[in-house]
Formats: sequence, C-alpha cells, structure tokens
Amino acid sequence: MTSTADPAVKGNIFDIQGLSVHDGPGCRTLVFIKGCTLRCSWCSNPEGINQHPDVLYSISKCILCGNCVKNCPHQAIQIQNEIHSINRHLCNDCQTHECVKDCLTESLRICGYEISVDEIMEIIRRDRQFWGANGGITLTGGEPLLQVDFAAKILESCYNAYIHTAIETCGNVSWEHFEKVLPWLDWIFFDLKHVNNEEHKIATGAGNSLILENLRRLAKHFTGRLILRLPLISGFNDDVQNIEAVISLMLENKVSEINILPLHHLGREKYELLGKEYFGRRFTIPTNDRMKEIQEKFRAIGLTCYLGGDTGF
Repeated sequence: MTSTADPAVKGNIFDIQGLSVHDGPGCRTLVFIKGCTLRCSWCSNPEGINQHPDVLYSISKCILCGNCVKNCPHQAIQIQNEIHSINRHLCNDCQTHECVKDCLTESLRICGYEISVDEIMEIIRRDRQFWGANGGITLTGGEPLLQVDFAAKILESCYNAYIHTAIETCGNVSWEHFEKVLPWLDWIFFDLKHVNNEEHKIATGAGNSLILENLRRLAKHFTGRLILRLPLISGFNDDVQNIEAVISLMLENKVSEINILPLHHLGREKYELLGKEYFGRRFTIPTNDRMKEIQEKFRAIGLTCYLGGDTGF
C-alpha cells in the first residue's frame, strides 16, 4: 500500500524519548505529539495538551528584570507588585517568542517545536541500533492522531522500514483519523478512563460515546494487537460497577488484554510552569493490594491483565 502524504510534512512535538521499555515490545523510541482532545484532571503531560508551543515560566529563576515585558510584541506579559503574569490567550498566537530569547535567567523557555518526518526518521534510525530484536517506535502525546497526517507519515515510513509501530490514543478523534493510520500500525494502546459517559465528562471535559464507538470499530477491523489501558484512580473509576462495565465491554468486543496503570502525581509541577491549576490532587493513588484485587477480577474471567510496567510485551 502506498501513501500520498508529503514526505516533507511537519508536525509539532514536545519530546522524543529513546530506550523506553513500557510502551510496546522491546526497547523503543517514543515520539510525544502535541495536542489533545481531552482535559483529564490528572494528566501527567499538560504541556502536550495544546497543539502550539507553550511558554513555560519558572518563578524560582525569575529576577523580575522586565526584559520579557519590554520585548513581547503582543503585550502578553506583565509585572505588577512584583508578580509576573502571562496572558496565555495572547501568547498562543506568537511565532517568534522574543520573551524567551531575551530572558536573562532562562526562567522562560519554550515547550514544543516543529519537526519534519525526515528529521524524526533520522533520530529513529540512530536509535534503532540500541533497540534489540523486538523494539520499535510508539507515538503518544497528547493525542497523536490529532495531527493525523503527520502521524500517518511517520508510521508509514517506519512500517516500510520494517520497524514495529504502535500508538497510544485516548480514542477521542473521528474514525477517519484511525482509518489513515491503521494500514501502518502493529499495536494500539487504547486508553479508557471510565465507561459511564457523565463520569467521563466530569473528569476529562468530554463524553465517551465517540471513544467507545471507536473501540468497537477497532475491535472489529484492526488486525494488530489491541490493548486497553486503564489509569486506575481511587474513588473515580475503581468501583465495582465500573470495573464490571470494563470487563463487559472487553468481552462484548473480544478484547482480551488490559494494562492497569496506577494514578501518579509526578507531573504536577508542570502545571505551575504553565500557569495552570492541578485539579488531579483531589484524586488518590490506589494501593498495591487494590491493584492486585482488581487484576484478579479480570483474570477470573479469563482476561489478561497487566499491572503498571509489569507487562508481557
């Protein structure tokens, strides 16, 4: 199968990590693509939510010199009563980021940058020699399918180079986006936050009807390996009713594998850098005993359930 995508197509990413062992078989290179359709309260990568580059501000490094205020062409930055503030709505449209260039202490920096598929492939070819026999690449984010043409071209290039391909998706994109990447995919990690639509909307800012419909379609049409991922959050989605609903959903769609990931708060410091409030602090981390108890519920039905990074990938 051939693709009509432009080989020079570019996209926005916020990180590339080599030598990962938790997001697919073997050792892998992860590409973090910017932009997401959900606003999960506990998100550990808030810098990946916006598709455009974000300005990060570190208050501990700032000496309130005023250079950023003077050089911002959008008047998006103010210092009043020794308090530094950024109007992010004005900042979002900036292409030049003079404030960052003129910051004396590096208290301002850019998260996210444009990169071509060819540049990504150069990094992947460099990393490939360290993967071992079972390695590959995984596109994550953010939501990698939000920049679907960019993602599709990376996956196609890797697939044609006999590189194992995987994505981690929240599922909240149109089915047409999935159709563009399915020919080039070996694995899909499909995130599932909650089966109840209203509960899902409260915690993520969107309902789950599209997500569940995409899961049903993938279970029917995708010929690769489909693994559900459930971020386990005490008091939100670890109750008996939701776990039984997840099991029923898997049985109904003949999905046999799930990876349960415990909630963590390791990304909370990033919210301050982005000028955002971290709403995930109200959720608690499940105990190891609770994780194992839920794992046994899946196993009792004959489903394969991995806990955290303890996987059979």
